[in-house]
Amino acid sequence: MERLRPHYPVLYRGTNGRIAHECIIDIRPLKAESGISEEDIAKRLMDYGFHAPTMSFPVAGTLMVEPTESEDKGEIDRFCDAMIAIREEIAKVQSGEWPLENNPLVNAPHSQAD
Repeated sequence: MERLRPHYPVLYRGTNGRIAHECIIDIRPLKAESGISEEDIAKRLMDYGFHAPTMSFPVAGTLMVEPTESEDKGEIDRFCDAMIAIREEIAKVQSGEWPLENNPLVNAPHSQAD
């Protein structure tokens, strides 16, 4: 949560600013500003080798990330790196550098070589 919070809004933080075992990332403000949806982000994560997280539960327009005790710090860091890279891609759409209709996010997932 701490690594992603500068890049994405995080919902349901407690009185001490912490979260429970899941992190709910609010995509709604980004979607309003860029047109990129939680579904676009979920599909783009597949290009980085991740299964899409839970979408729109418990809140529509969000991604719920639930790292478990089975994920080591290296894998969690790799996931955060991917989410930060995706946020940088969203910024390219927001700035007009990439068109909303044709960019790596809306075209994801991309075919992979076997």
